[in-house]
Amino acid sequence: MATVDLGKIKQVFRGTYNNATAYVPDDLVVFTDTGITSTYICTTASTGNNPSSGGTAHANWAYLAKGVADPIPSQSGNSGKFLKTDGSSLSFAEAGAGKLLKIHDAVTTTPTQVNTPSRGDTTLAITFTPEALGSTFFIHAYQHGRNSASGDSTFFRLFLMREIAGGTASELSSWIYLGSSDHTKDYDIWPIVYKDTPSYSAGQTINYHMEVGFYTGNYSLNFKAQDNSTASRIFVHEIGA
Repeated sequence: MATVDLGKIKQVFRGTYNNATAYVPDDLVVFTDTGITSTYICTTASTGNNPSSGGTAHANWAYLAKGVADPIPSQSGNSGKFLKTDGSSLSFAEAGAGKLLKIHDAVTTTPTQVNTPSRGDTTLAITFTPEALGSTFFIHAYQHGRNSASGDSTFFRLFLMREIAGGTASELSSWIYLGSSDHTKDYDIWPIVYKDTPSYSAGQTINYHMEVGFYTGNYSLNFKAQDNSTASRIFVHEIGA
């Protein structure tokens, strides 16, 4: 039976280019030219001819897959960073301002009652040590309760307070709400939202807590918080400087 030599019927990968190796057509090699790694195919038998020089392929070689001048940089040592471009090159960088560092949160189900003429804590509070210096804090609080004073004088105030390192409490803001003149009315959830940029030192704690008080001298207060052990909650989103 006659034998017909068809030669190569597929390309052969020869690995990294070796200047001493004799290559034949359809051999594939990897070669780095001026810092750019590409894959080449041999078009004419060649020995000792680099596949390319200065980005131009040798006459005996052709580009199969040409590399890029700026591949993704090494990930080693860049954990937690993001990839950015300056319009011409890529690099890893630290996340900038506006990064969410942590969500601090607390809940209370402790019932308490505050009556006229007092102003007192609702027991909704949170104390934490910031993750970093210069952070901004977004406070979202949900105070459960009701002011069931008699008649129509049921307006009351909720106060957001802040303490640094156990110092004197500062009133950040207050909100006016209308309670119920019906003592049997279901309890409500009173929302609080506030942005705070306090001054504090490394290691100092920050405390936020809620207080309740009457609206004016003409209004009475009979505020019941967390009655029936219904929860009130506070969330503090810490945003990096």
